[in-house]
Amino acid sequence: MSHQHWTNYWQSGVQTSLPQDFKHNYDGEIYDQWTHVVDRLASGSKVTDLCTGNGAVALLLAEIALKQHKTLEITAIDISQINIKSITANNPVEQTDMIQFISQTPVEQLESVLSARQDAIVSQFGLEYSDLTMTAKAIKHCLKPEGRLSFIAHCHDGAVFDYMDIEQSIYRWFRDIGIFNLIEAFVWGQETANGLKNKMMSIVQKHQPNPIFMGHDLFKSWQSTLTQIIKQPNQQLNNQKQALGQFLAQHRAAWKRLEDMLNVSTKVAEDNWFQPFIKAGFSLKKTETLHYKNQHLVGQFYDFSH
Repeated sequence: MSHQHWTNYWQSGVQTSLPQDFKHNYDGEIYDQWTHVVDRLASGSKVTDLCTGNGAVALLLAEIALKQHKTLEITAIDISQINIKSITANNPVEQTDMIQFISQTPVEQLESVLSARQDAIVSQFGLEYSDLTMTAKAIKHCLKPEGRLSFIAHCHDGAVFDYMDIEQSIYRWFRDIGIFNLIEAFVWGQETANGLKNKMMSIVQKHQPNPIFMGHDLFKSWQSTLTQIIKQPNQQLNNQKQALGQFLAQHRAAWKRLEDMLNVSTKVAEDNWFQPFIKAGFSLKKTETLHYKNQHLVGQFYDFSH
C-alpha cells in the first residue's frame, strides 16, 4: 500500500496531525501526559516514538527532558518520509540532537531498526492505523522486561471526526457533480480553457450544495478556486495548468488521509480495540480521556506495563 499521501503531508512542513488545534506542537493535556511519562524515566533512558510523523512527540519528550535536566536517547520512526530538514530548521538544536529519525519503517517492522531494547515505547495518533497483532508482537520484542508502552489514540467520539465527516461529504459532492474530472481534463489538455469555464459555470448553477457545507474551510477553499477559474481570462487560465494540477493532487492526497483517519475512527469505536496488546502480554495500567483546552475530545491515553 502506498503511503505517499502521508509523505506529502509531512513534507509540507506541518508539525502535528491536528494543525487546526495545534499550530506548532501539542500542548495542554497532551503535553501534561507526556510530562508524566518523562517523569518516570531516568536520564539516559532509551525511548522510541512510533508513527512520529514530523517528530512532534519526540520533540516534546526532548523538551520535557531538558526541563528536568535529563538526556534521553530517542529514536523516532515513521512509515512515511520524515521531513528532517524542516524539523531541524524549526526546533532548538538541543532537542533535535537528542533524536535519531528513521523514515519508511512500518511499526510492524520495528525490530529491524532497533539494535537495543527500549525503556519506553510511545506513540500518538499512529498505532491504531497499524496491524495491532503484529505491532504488539514487535513492541513486546523491543521493550525491556520492565519497559512501558504509552500512547495516545484517536477517540471515535472526538470532534475532529465530526469535522472530517463533513469534509468527506464535500469531497464526494465535488466528485459526484464532476468538478474533479473536469479540472483534470483541462490539466491534461482534454478540455479548453473556455470549455472549462463554461462547463464549470453550468455545473455550479445546476447543483446546490448541502447547507452544512457553507462556512466550512474546505468548501470555502474550493469556492474561491472555482470562482477564480470562471473569472480568469483564457490565456491566464492556460498558464495556470500546473498550479491547478497541483491543487487537484493535494486535495486527492488530503482525501486519502481523511479516509485513513475515518477508517481508524471506526476501528477505535470497537470495545477493547486494543485487545491485541493484552493478548501479547501487556497489562493496562491507566487510560484517560484527553480534551483540547477542556473543550472537545482529542484522544485517549493508554499506559501499559510489559
